[in-house]
Amino acid sequence: MRPLLRTLCLAAPVLFVCLAAVAVRAEQINKIAAVVNGEMITFFDVQAQATPDLMRLGLDRNNPAHQEAVRKVHLQVLDSMITDILMNQEAERWKITVQDSEVDNELRKFVQRSQLSQQEFERQLVQQGLSMDVMRDRVRKGILRHRLLTLMIARKIVITQEEVKKYYETHKSQFVTDRTVRLGLVIFAPTADAEGLADKVRTGQMTFEQLAAAESIGPNPGAGGNIGTLKWTDLAPAWKEALDGLKAGEVSKVMLVEGRKAMLKLVEVSAGRSQSVEEATPEIENLLREPKLQERFTEYTKQLRDKAVIDIRI
Repeated sequence: MRPLLRTLCLAAPVLFVCLAAVAVRAEQINKIAAVVNGEMITFFDVQAQATPDLMRLGLDRNNPAHQEAVRKVHLQVLDSMITDILMNQEAERWKITVQDSEVDNELRKFVQRSQLSQQEFERQLVQQGLSMDVMRDRVRKGILRHRLLTLMIARKIVITQEEVKKYYETHKSQFVTDRTVRLGLVIFAPTADAEGLADKVRTGQMTFEQLAAAESIGPNPGAGGNIGTLKWTDLAPAWKEALDGLKAGEVSKVMLVEGRKAMLKLVEVSAGRSQSVEEATPEIENLLREPKLQERFTEYTKQLRDKAVIDIRI
């Protein structure tokens, strides 16, 4: 037998096994994960959507010990994707649309609120397994969902003046105007022991600045995680709650920032002026409407699912 022919013959079984493995892998990736009212979701789509969550949780798809946890994340992501499809189909039925310019505007505001440059913002996305295209898609879905919920649900939710007054009296210190805060921010890596590291700061074993320099994957770690001076009224409710009652130089509890464990330091604060209940009413109404909206949203999506034809195949 000629050398080349002999080599090919010997290599053929190995080549066949390799090609078979590739074919199996391709079949697994391209298989249908679910069909929602005739619209398909592939397993490849599920894996792509799940990547940021897996990175955040420190899970490796190729690690046998992580397989059950990975599967749970995949199922959670698939559930969310099914909801997105149902919402999109409802939006189409009601002829609700979102313009590219609206997405651009919201994304621009999002970057501004992050206190990061465009380049740094995109770098942070990559670290989280995301991209600007993914963010654009999420922003578009968020606007679409908000409009649909406003049409179908939000207008039916009533907040009474008694509820507003009760919330105001309980959280009066949160409602101020002209107050500004200068903050430090630590964002923990997915594998970091966030609570343990936070305890070290609280007990004086290390400073917040040392923690930022050594552990933070957020902005300006070498400068104590400095994110500058912000208006109190511009802060998200979760940030206000974390900072409520803190004095300058104190640190918050561990909280979630864009799905990652984080910690704030109140570097400086200006007193500002307390708002009256009348001035605070619009913000309080939004805060009180949110949990009711979530409850109605759960009911609404259940109704959509009950009417839909959903075939889950993983």
